[in-house]
Amino acid sequence: MGSETVTFVLHGEPLDELGRLDPDRDWREFVTGERAWILQTYLRLRADGAAVRLADELPADGIAVFSSKQRRTLVRGKRRATQAVLVGVRQDVGEALVADLEVVQNQTQADAKRRFHIPHWPQPGMLGRDAARGSRIETIAYKGFLGNLHPAFREAAWLDFLREHGIRWLVDAAPYTDDFGDAATLAWNDFREVDLVLAVRAPDAKLHPRKPATKLYNAWLAGVPALLGPEVAYRELRRSALDYLEVADVGAAQAAILKLLSSPSLHADMVSNGHVRAAEFQATALVRRWHEFLFSVVPSLATRADVSRWRGRSLRRKELSRRGLRALGVWK
Repeated sequence: MGSETVTFVLHGEPLDELGRLDPDRDWREFVTGERAWILQTYLRLRADGAAVRLADELPADGIAVFSSKQRRTLVRGKRRATQAVLVGVRQDVGEALVADLEVVQNQTQADAKRRFHIPHWPQPGMLGRDAARGSRIETIAYKGFLGNLHPAFREAAWLDFLREHGIRWLVDAAPYTDDFGDAATLAWNDFREVDLVLAVRAPDAKLHPRKPATKLYNAWLAGVPALLGPEVAYRELRRSALDYLEVADVGAAQAAILKLLSSPSLHADMVSNGHVRAAEFQATALVRRWHEFLFSVVPSLATRADVSRWRGRSLRRKELSRRGLRALGVWK
């Protein structure tokens, strides 16, 4: 394959500055998908001693990991043909047809042939809930981008219910922009005084198949029970009723809160269960998964005919060819 080094490609960023970041110390620098997936993976693997590098363009060979959100930029870039095995991280956008292999956010998107599931990184710099709070429910928090919160949770029925029960509604959120740069007002890492997490999107008939389960395992890691909307990613991970309470709307969320208020032991049981479930989503566990994938799985697949035949081809030609094959049902 040539070089054994894995190159993480992040286009249009100040790489020298970013290379000095620490995800847990500088967590506000990792709120966008490209930085969370590409930059953070590079930094955590580098800290673990892996042979990785960060670059602005595709390398001539080896393995190149890039964000699918930047696929069009790379096709137009300086290196329009490469011998590297291209690994696209799909995030919550469409497939990168120039990629030989993909990392996807949910198990339902994976096929263990060309598409492989690795969970999104948990919230870096996590400050877990203060255990001394016991089973009290005084603060419910939404942490994320405003556009991902069901609009009904900003309306009077929800706000009045919380006020009646003496519960604070903490909206730790910001609008999303492609060049999101002002995270100074956010405290996404701080769960110390949070008693419940709520994350409910507007309804989707397909149950938001492109979205990861990050808010669920963030809640497990933080020691906070979660009220979550009906989504593929959450249901994939559900093993028992203690994992989270599914709520599709304000009425269901209110009922879940009343249930927890009337049963403090349920709150405590959910916290204990979350501590157990969190183990496989620790950053150290995900470093091992990435290392196995990049330095064992990908090299073993690199000689496969449907991967090797495309290496060295013009990226634009590669994309157009695969688009045509997919239309014919050959490329899946």
